Amino acid sequence: MKKMIYIIVFCLFLNTVFGESQSKYIKRFKVAESLLEYMLTQADVAIPLSLIKSCYGIIFLRQYKGGFLLGGKGGEGIVLARNRETGEWSPPGFVATAQLSFGWQVGVQMTDLILLIMNEKGLNMLLTSKVKLGADIGITAGPIGRDFEGKLAPGAGILAYGRSKGLFGGISLEGGFLFADNKANEEFYKKKGIKLKDILFRGKVSMPKEAEKLIKLLKDYEEYELVLEKEEKKTK
Repeated sequence: MKKMIYIIVFCLFLNTVFGESQSKYIKRFKVAESLLEYMLTQADVAIPLSLIKSCYGIIFLRQYKGGFLLGGKGGEGIVLARNRETGEWSPPGFVATAQLSFGWQVGVQMTDLILLIMNEKGLNMLLTSKVKLGADIGITAGPIGRDFEGKLAPGAGILAYGRSKGLFGGISLEGGFLFADNKANEEFYKKKGIKLKDILFRGKVSMPKEAEKLIKLLKDYEEYELVLEKEEKKTK
């Protein structure tokens, strides 16, 4: 009888630990879904479809800033790679950011961002090491508006988008580090030693059900743009 009780208690313990571990990672998907849904409904801050189609990857990031005198910035999120030939998205990998800052500062700030990786070099760097934003790869506020057809500035490796116009102007990611969140990847996929490259390119994991809504939203974004294009042609 005692042995059975120990087994039950142990199973409950594992379920609790695993449940807590999974739930904190699922929150990252919810943040990404909320931000993409916002982009779908706000044409004046929308990411141009041409950039979605030409990017090498997309990062959904929740960035924190806070401290007293000695401050810090940190973030957590997910990254997906895009097959530029088929348009298919990879399973999501987990990433994080970190940065220390000095000077008078009080309070806490939280911002949700979408980062488009616009060149192969930037994506490869993220797969192999920590990337120093603004040094190893350029980062800038991305152009907005669904009808954008301009050219990007040279060196724009990452384009940043937030929930409102001018958001990036009040937030500096330059000088911070972007890197793979290996612990999160191992815990979420339950595979010891799994790397970001295994998830994004090597097919070591399948698309998790937790990411299905996000993938659908990304596809809806492209379909919505195509509907708008057809409507514009009819009115001409």
